[in-house]
Amino acid sequence: MKKVNYIFICLVILFAVSCAKEEKDIFSASPAERINQALKDDFAALTNAENGWAMEYFATVESPGYMLLVKFETSGKATIAAKSELTKNKEFETDTCLFEIIADNGPVLTFNTYNKVLHRFSDPVDPDGYGLEGDYEFVIIRTTTDKIVLKGKKRGTVIVLNKIPNDVTWLQYIAGLDAMHLLLFSNDAPNLTMKIGQTIYSFSNGNNHIFSIIKEGAGLNMPVDAPFIVTPAGIRFQSAQEIENVKFQTFELNEDKSSLVCKEDPSLKLTGTEDLAIYFTSNIKNWEFVSTGLSPNVKVIYDQIVQSCVTKYNADDVKLTIRYYTTRKSFELTLTYLAGQIKNDGNLDLNLNTSGKNSITLNQKGTGDNYGMSFYNDIAGFKEMSNLISAAFTLSTNSMINPQEIKFVKKTDPNTWFTVSQ
Repeated sequence: MKKVNYIFICLVILFAVSCAKEEKDIFSASPAERINQALKDDFAALTNAENGWAMEYFATVESPGYMLLVKFETSGKATIAAKSELTKNKEFETDTCLFEIIADNGPVLTFNTYNKVLHRFSDPVDPDGYGLEGDYEFVIIRTTTDKIVLKGKKRGTVIVLNKIPNDVTWLQYIAGLDAMHLLLFSNDAPNLTMKIGQTIYSFSNGNNHIFSIIKEGAGLNMPVDAPFIVTPAGIRFQSAQEIENVKFQTFELNEDKSSLVCKEDPSLKLTGTEDLAIYFTSNIKNWEFVSTGLSPNVKVIYDQIVQSCVTKYNADDVKLTIRYYTTRKSFELTLTYLAGQIKNDGNLDLNLNTSGKNSITLNQKGTGDNYGMSFYNDIAGFKEMSNLISAAFTLSTNSMINPQEIKFVKKTDPNTWFTVSQ
């Protein structure tokens, strides 16, 4: 019995010592020491990015996103660069300032001298004295090797820093963003759509980086504004969006450029057009023949038209387009050129009919305006071109999400093709 008691007492003592040691480890550093260590760790994380960070900046939760490039140096200097409408679309605007990591209920990143790129968001420059209402001090929420998450101290907007790869220059990074924006949101880009269950939602006005989201066929339902930022891979919404209990925030362009796929739920996709024939025939756009995108037999005729215009009219800027002409209420094969300062164009009337998905049939009507009929008879190659394109074609493009070029391949002769662009 004494032996059992002895063992029990020893176990109690060991347990007490173990607990005491654990408590001592937890509180071995004072609060001041812990916050100082956190400041050092965050400073090291910011300055350890050799090529800097891509800062996904949102001034407020209602504002579009702007990409800023930031390099933090151990000397306390920060270099910030951007290209956007706020920098008047210059190729690059760069400025330096000083930064600190300070303690304020946790580590806070502050840019404490003026920087014309960053502080443009917080300057009260408007007559109302509010400006863009952005932040220049940020609570540091989370740091990893490649990503740092911040929150605006005043507005509470989440700001994400992503490490820029060392093998990409800042100019290349900005160029990549420009290319992604152009691919997704060039002028006259189709609305994007997302299917949730059996319901389709339209995402419009993406060019200004604030989507207007509305349920298709919803009548008078009010659209929802959703700010986002263009990233090298696609887009990210300022905050997680929720529709019909489905949440989404980050999208990446898939390999064939047909849709933006949600990272949080890959079953969700933002898509553009699904049928090039319907897209081509239902939009009032000018589609210009691409001189470098023609099969050899089409290129011979195209060059003949250009040369004939130059010879007969001393023409410049000769263009051949397919367009819908509202005045004539018809699709047209249009020949345009400049003679001095005077623009001349002639139109031949066309019938366009869809003949299956991504399939279209063109036929000349045998009519046109006065200049068009004159060109038909006088411009070498114009008659031949109108005859050549009177056929059934299969359509294709490099980017279904926003077709900016469309290739027409003749169904009865795959060696005959031409490309048009907006």
